[in-house]
Amino acid sequence: MITTSEIVEELRSVPTIGALLALRCGEHADEPFLVWRDEVTTYAEFDEDVARVAAALVELGVGRADRVAVMMANCPDWLALWFAVVRLGAVVVPINTAHKSAGLRYLLDHCRPSVLVLDPERVVHLDEAQPEHRPGHVLTSVPRSTTTPPPEPADLGLHSPAAILYTSGTTGPPKGCLLPHGQYLAASFLHADACGYDEHAVIYTCLPLFHINAQNYTVLSALAAGGTVALDDRFSASRFWDRLTEVGATAFNFIGSMAVSLWNQPVRESEGKHSARVAFGVPLAPEVWESWEKRFGVRVVYTYGMTENALPAIVDARETPVPAGRRGSSGRASPTSEIVIADEHDRPLPAGEVGQILTRTTIPWTMMTEYLDQPGATVEAFRNGWFHTGDLGYLDADGYLFFVDRLKDAVRRRGEMVSSWEVETVVSQYPGILDCAMIGVSSELGDDDILVVLVTEDPAFDPALLVEFCAERLAHFQVPRYVRRVDDLPKTQTQRVEKYRLRRDGLLPGDWDAGPRRPPRRDPDRRSG
Repeated sequence: MITTSEIVEELRSVPTIGALLALRCGEHADEPFLVWRDEVTTYAEFDEDVARVAAALVELGVGRADRVAVMMANCPDWLALWFAVVRLGAVVVPINTAHKSAGLRYLLDHCRPSVLVLDPERVVHLDEAQPEHRPGHVLTSVPRSTTTPPPEPADLGLHSPAAILYTSGTTGPPKGCLLPHGQYLAASFLHADACGYDEHAVIYTCLPLFHINAQNYTVLSALAAGGTVALDDRFSASRFWDRLTEVGATAFNFIGSMAVSLWNQPVRESEGKHSARVAFGVPLAPEVWESWEKRFGVRVVYTYGMTENALPAIVDARETPVPAGRRGSSGRASPTSEIVIADEHDRPLPAGEVGQILTRTTIPWTMMTEYLDQPGATVEAFRNGWFHTGDLGYLDADGYLFFVDRLKDAVRRRGEMVSSWEVETVVSQYPGILDCAMIGVSSELGDDDILVVLVTEDPAFDPALLVEFCAERLAHFQVPRYVRRVDDLPKTQTQRVEKYRLRRDGLLPGDWDAGPRRPPRRDPDRRSG
């Protein structure tokens, strides 16, 4: 794996996103940078387009430290606008395209952009939102100038702000993470090396560009390697492998339920025709890990990270396929980070004990600078010199990190800590389950009981059989008591379940109840008629 000193040296020579693009343009001017549908754009063509967009932004009065918000679906214009903004020393503010009304108003009032670029069909949402601080320029297409000379890149450094990315807001109002150029660059160098990317890499993503995954671990990783970005605007489980073949992908990224959706698809001939050999993403159940890799012909590169702290832990592709005992591990601390597991008083815990995951950087300006205009939240997150992730996990004796759960999602039951991820992994293996989420609900015994909320394709689904299935595979304190069927789970556009909405509902009259004791075990493969 690339070393800390090697990343530092890379950052000395390439201190900004714009400098990285300029370097690669000099090396690979006529090579493909972007594949979008039937269009291929070379490095030189992309750089020329970025310059025209930057010139148009200057005509609008955009300068250093100004904020440019973008609320567009994936497309080449999104990328051109992003690189043009950071070339000027301005700050890009990606906005989830699902936002509307109060949610959109909150973001615009909080970040106060001077320019907002959004898809034409989303203008109605802006009108509904009625932000107090309406942007000075609202555009329904990315501007380009043919008269103003391309501006010189701003004099920037690793510390210069590059973006404000908002957290998903699954537990409260989104927080704006102010990310410097150094974080983007360090993560891209690290990720490209860990995945084994080079100038021949074609990295496919259908994840939204407003998310750190598509930005850092596809676009900038490809740029770091001198490779190619293959971009789509949406995920299709039935067309996924065909798309990999059509664009010549050598790697792809996944998040959320994508891995489960692909696994649950009927076996197709196209699964064996693609050229991708690396799949980067989380989560993937250890029980199907080996079979998933063999079926789809890829090696899974796993990681742990957040918008705030990039990649504090990662599995190197040279370590894959990982042995059975380490499937699900996020790897060891990366060259850019240190990791410790701590108790509620920030005291380090020994190997094997579960506590909060704390991280800090080994290289300056390689993680979030602050939560925008929220000094209290920033101080709390960085107390005692460590970033507090809000995640539970443990380190094994060899320093491999294992994620357990979000602090707010973990449930204490019968005196034991229950991981929602572990329960959801088992529930999702039950035939016919399309999606699921676990939350804790109040119990008459004083601690929590477990409710699973799920989407199933079986009209004759019997929750009692699901509970028995879980009883065969989980510890007694992990077995769900309540089951609820829904048509869809509430999710963010990055496919994270909004569990705060499920917790807010609590128990509902129609929820199935197994009672305070586990039901007797029967054949888990039986089905009711």
